Amino acid sequence: MLRILALLLVLPFALGCASSGYERASATADRTAAYRDDLVQLREQVGLAVEALRALSENPGDSPRSNKETFETYARELANLEAASRRSRKTYGRMDGRAESFFGGWSEDTARITNADLKHSAEGRRAALQANYERLAQGKLAVDLGLAGFVSELTDLSLYLEHDLTAAGIAKARATIETAFASGATLRDQLEAQVRATNSARAALAPLKDLASSEQVRGASSARVR
Repeated sequence: MLRILALLLVLPFALGCASSGYERASATADRTAAYRDDLVQLREQVGLAVEALRALSENPGDSPRSNKETFETYARELANLEAASRRSRKTYGRMDGRAESFFGGWSEDTARITNADLKHSAEGRRAALQANYERLAQGKLAVDLGLAGFVSELTDLSLYLEHDLTAAGIAKARATIETAFASGATLRDQLEAQVRATNSARAALAPLKDLASSEQVRGASSARVR
């Protein structure tokens, strides 16, 4: 009788731990999806900034006044790019925090396992999923570096063209403009690679996210029964 009573006392705690683990996985997957969405928008914004610069550089008017509206579009797309970059960094930070909580909790629970085979299996499974987020961290460094260089090039061009929107002035900036085009293309490729990495990370967590949903449904059903 005492053994049964002890089991009943331990069972809710065990179920709570499992549920919280699945919920942390689900939250991490949701944050990963949000980060992916921001990456897609950021990639699109890089394209918009490039196209605005292309319109300014390939079809210059005969006077600065005729180029002013095109330049204003370019300046606006540059500002939008900087805003999208800030938003992406913030979303990544939230995702990274969720992932740290999820994998940290998993490591702590694994450390309590006494069976060597189960401990080894848990550590391997966690490491495989965590590797996805390590790749995302590496990809973010590459994206941040490429983005900083690209924004710097566009900002230099904005400062230069703001004071010389003549056709001759635009022509003299041709070399820098071509460099910006190349940087933009490289950055878009880096962002696409990062999007694919988020897809992989989120897909790997999908089974755990589904289990979190099942736990919530069972919890709601139990509450109605009580």
